[in-house]
Amino acid sequence: MKNKQLSVLALMLGMIMSAVSFTACDKEDDKGDPPTFAAFAVSNDNETATVVFSEAVYKADNQTGNLDKAAFSVTIAGGTATLADFEVTHTAGTNEVTLALDIDGVADGTEVVTVKPSGANAIFNAKGAAMDAAQSRTATLNDIGIIGKWQSSGVNLAPLLVAFGVDSLYAHFRGDNTYTVESFTADGSKTTLTGTFTQQRSSVAGIWDITVSQSSPTALVSVGIFQVMDQDPQMMKYEIAQTEPAVVGVTPPTAAAGFGSTSSGAYGVMNVQTYVKID
Repeated sequence: MKNKQLSVLALMLGMIMSAVSFTACDKEDDKGDPPTFAAFAVSNDNETATVVFSEAVYKADNQTGNLDKAAFSVTIAGGTATLADFEVTHTAGTNEVTLALDIDGVADGTEVVTVKPSGANAIFNAKGAAMDAAQSRTATLNDIGIIGKWQSSGVNLAPLLVAFGVDSLYAHFRGDNTYTVESFTADGSKTTLTGTFTQQRSSVAGIWDITVSQSSPTALVSVGIFQVMDQDPQMMKYEIAQTEPAVVGVTPPTAAAGFGSTSSGAYGVMNVQTYVKID
């Protein structure tokens, strides 16, 4: 009888130990919740987008590998601009990724960018849990207007600038509403103009109003108009005139009157600049 009791006790202990063993194994294999998208935003200039995950992520399930282009599906729908390509910057074990966007065409602000994992085993957390392939986030491109880098030379220069000895111009209008313009003469002399700007679409289709507040080398304000043409390469017509300090007989062009309307048309196209967008 005693031997039978010992056998039953041994059996029960064996069952308990097995249960403990299975429980421990299940806990060890528990990878927790998979990573998710926490945020997704496009920069003011539409050149990059930032993806933020809920936790640190990796390319492989063993805590190794930077996420790369193969880990993502990125698409654009709606509007007038399209996605030509994108590149990925990420450091393994961090939760933030930068997408460099190569946009074709002129964005009108209605384009919706969607980011997803490229598949079921594209993105992992530190425990090896794979991100659900159905996860996605969206953001909208910005109606950027003049924002970008531009160059003008040769026949594209406004005749008034040529008369003052300008040989070429390089302009960078940034997403934070600051700008830098480098003006070169034929002998290579450079003048750098810096300041801030504001822009908004006018009531005339395609034409924007712009106010440029220069801070260096001298303080002044100029007002005018511009229009970005959707072509390859992108080009821009640009016409502004100084308003502060006022110049006798000079008034700025208006969208309603169109290009060549500086001083009510007195200068014709002499004050109209053409820029080509550059990388």
